[in-house]
Amino acid sequence: MKISLKKKPITSVTLISMTDVVFLLLIFLLITSSYVTNTGIKINMPQSSSTQKEYTKNIQLTLTLDDEIYIDDQITNWDSVVNELKTKLQENPDAAIMIQADQEIPLKKIVALIDVTKLAGSKRFFIATHLLETKEK
Repeated sequence: MKISLKKKPITSVTLISMTDVVFLLLIFLLITSSYVTNTGIKINMPQSSSTQKEYTKNIQLTLTLDDEIYIDDQITNWDSVVNELKTKLQENPDAAIMIQADQEIPLKKIVALIDVTKLAGSKRFFIATHLLETKEK
């Protein structure tokens, strides 16, 4: 007895594997993207026309108009800020220090904050700004 097998052409397109790939890419992008969140400390940051994404966990160093210093939302003073930054940098040596300061603060205090980050042993720091919105014509 001879069994005949007929080859049928494939008439439907299976998208299951493509949807799996798209779903995995979506999950990958959601997990690897990070967002900079502003704290509840009230400061008026200066504006900048360029922007850069934040990729690692940073240490936030904030200076208010009232001369209050915060490290990651914890208030501190000028005398102990270097030691507290050193301990934070020992916990995470790859962390960069994000300096947030009100735009009305004199430049000499910002330079003092930069000196504090260097004394603590940080080699990476940046100054946080708001993106300057341009008007299109």
